[in-house]
Amino acid sequence: MPQTPAARSDLDLDLVLARFPDRAVLVRHLYLTHPAFRSICEDYRLAQDGRTTFEVLATLGPRSELGEYRTLVQELEAELLATLKAASDATASQVLPSIQQESGGEP
Repeated sequence: MPQTPAARSDLDLDLVLARFPDRAVLVRHLYLTHPAFRSICEDYRLAQDGRTTFEVLATLGPRSELGEYRTLVQELEAELLATLKAASDATASQVLPSIQQESGGEP
């Protein structure tokens, strides 16, 4: 039975959460609020699926696609990490001034 879009979305999120468990709160927030981040998560799942398929096929003989999918997965992980870091930095730059103002420090 084909997966529903909601089931695929759950898989997208689960894969990214498994890869970046220390950033789970931020991953969930971005996934729910940023369509571009959701798109990267979907691409990541599709690349993982492709890599898994070619790993199985490689048991029958060499597959050039396997290396391509491994590289794609690495590139998407780097993109996810960069997005998470940028979002984390942006959040910190917004939160720190308000904390400093509340504590009477310099903004």
